[in-house]
Amino acid sequence: MNAHWTEAGRTWPLIEFHDLRCERGGREAMIGVAGLAGTESFFSVMGEPDRLVMIRGFSGMDARREVLTQIHAGPAWAERRRSYADLLREGSVRLVRTLSPERNLNLGGGARPLPCVALVSDLRFPEQIGNYHLWLRLLLRKAGLDPIASFATLEAENDVPSVPVRRYRSEHVGFVATDAAVPELPRELRAMLRSPPEILRLEPVRQAALRAG
Repeated sequence: MNAHWTEAGRTWPLIEFHDLRCERGGREAMIGVAGLAGTESFFSVMGEPDRLVMIRGFSGMDARREVLTQIHAGPAWAERRRSYADLLREGSVRLVRTLSPERNLNLGGGARPLPCVALVSDLRFPEQIGNYHLWLRLLLRKAGLDPIASFATLEAENDVPSVPVRRYRSEHVGFVATDAAVPELPRELRAMLRSPPEILRLEPVRQAALRAG
């Protein structure tokens, strides 16, 4: 990662972005099952009552491995894993690095996260991430939508096999704290993408307060 892509003030350099489609009526139960590390925030997706986004932060790969290994070795894990499988209809996990601070996502911070919009972009080539991040931030700021956080795919081996992550993708996830319309991307940015960005309007549900046990 190039240092000039980042800004000061990062709390969690490494993020798991869980996109969960629950069985009908299972969203609330999923929050109790999925919230384990004490550094999670949960969001519902407007217009999709059974879809849930969980953001989980770690200080690095070593910390992620240590925390999740401890959780998965706990006596309650087998039952939680069965419940998770029963509640989940479809899901994916993006392992991403922080490009700009995740302020107002409030991972593990106690304050309620803010409603926000997530823009999930699938780029054609990993070397485009830096330019895409900078140009997208400029576009959003000109529209009065100052991004509150930005992340990009971490190109590293996943050393926690029990939490499979998306592979062979170069993705950018940006957050803006607003419910305003996101401007259409100019042709130069659209040309960098495999498909139009997915726009998720997120409403905070609650933060996890559970610990490994």
